[in-house]
Amino acid sequence: MARQTSAFGFDNDDIVIATHPHQPSATTFRRGFTNWKNTTVSFKNHEKSACHRAATEIIITLPSTTKDIGNLLSKEHATSKRRNRAAFYHILSSIRYLARQGLAIRGHGDDSDGNFIQLLRMKAKDDDNLSSWMTRKDNSYTSPDIQNEIVELMSSHVLRVIANDLRKSPFLSIMIDETRDCANTEQVTVVVRMVTYEFDVHEQFLGMYGVPSVDAQTLTTAIKNVFERFNFSFNKLRRQCYDGASAMSGAKSGVARRILEIEPRALFTHCYGQSLNLAACDTMKQIKLLKDALDVSFEITKLLKYSPRREGIFLRLKENLPGSTATGIRVLCPTRWTVRADSLASILENFQALQETWQESIKVAHDTETKARIGVEAQMNTFDYLFGTMLGHMVLRHTDNLSRALLDKGLSAAEEQQVARMSLETLKSLRTD
Repeated sequence: MARQTSAFGFDNDDIVIATHPHQPSATTFRRGFTNWKNTTVSFKNHEKSACHRAATEIIITLPSTTKDIGNLLSKEHATSKRRNRAAFYHILSSIRYLARQGLAIRGHGDDSDGNFIQLLRMKAKDDDNLSSWMTRKDNSYTSPDIQNEIVELMSSHVLRVIANDLRKSPFLSIMIDETRDCANTEQVTVVVRMVTYEFDVHEQFLGMYGVPSVDAQTLTTAIKNVFERFNFSFNKLRRQCYDGASAMSGAKSGVARRILEIEPRALFTHCYGQSLNLAACDTMKQIKLLKDALDVSFEITKLLKYSPRREGIFLRLKENLPGSTATGIRVLCPTRWTVRADSLASILENFQALQETWQESIKVAHDTETKARIGVEAQMNTFDYLFGTMLGHMVLRHTDNLSRALLDKGLSAAEEQQVARMSLETLKSLRTD
């Protein structure tokens, strides 16, 4: 007589049934599974068994039916946990608010005078639970280490969301620029530009990364590290946009050339904004009349804005002039030439008030150096300065408008070139006999 076998290929004589009064029956096998020819049928039969259905039901229902053992043993534990979570939510929302507004979390000196602690104390006036939480001596989660950890977690979450959006784009372009902070540390600013399938343009700031130097090899390595960190593929890179420094745009060993070796389709474009700034700078410096007028204007803004006493005299005289609605004096930027039109306009609008300010300032000046520097009054009275300032304002206001247009992320490269041609035609039309 043939021996009977189970659905799993075991002889029934080799099966031992183990039972538990509170659990479904479980089967313990002595010799493992052997019926591999009928594997599919055997597994389907097992899915219909009572023990498999019971185990599946436990896996599904167990997470939703079980509770924290602390909550089951004590109501006070559950209440304490709910209050702690509510207090911690205030901590998170306060840090998020300060980070969103770009405000310092900690103040000068003692941390108890910082913006973060003061914001929590203000919230505690309307929340007794938070007020009692703030009186705790330990485990209040308000220390500088906890603050930094929360900010880091928030920034990581934001970067993950940005990275996920960028990875969905079929093509990317990268823009970087090096700068030096107040601690004399070289940093690289990284911005990635993308276009969605709906042709919406987005520019995402990915962060500032410290670098030991700004040579081409180091900057290229920084770009590779950013792409590796965010899991970007160089196959999607179609454009590079840098300034005209040799380390960035060098034809033989610059950053642009090194990236082209990785992805030949990543074409390099010299930043239009910097090109415009360099063109305006070279043009103005080659015309002595404009150069002298701008140098005097720069000295005027320094004399006024860096001296509270002289600026106070200027504001008082400006208010006393009949019908004066002009704005205050704006400092002439020493590096950016495409933001100088507003500064020159402020000088022209306040010309009379400035002349009276120099006359009164000379009367109260005691040192010879100050009197010599206030000699700009004589230069302001010359025809060359007045004509040069008016001419500079006429030219620079058009380059300023062009610079603002080039910063519009919605414009394509072809549209930006068209705007530049229109500005050039406008400047040409100003020439008359």
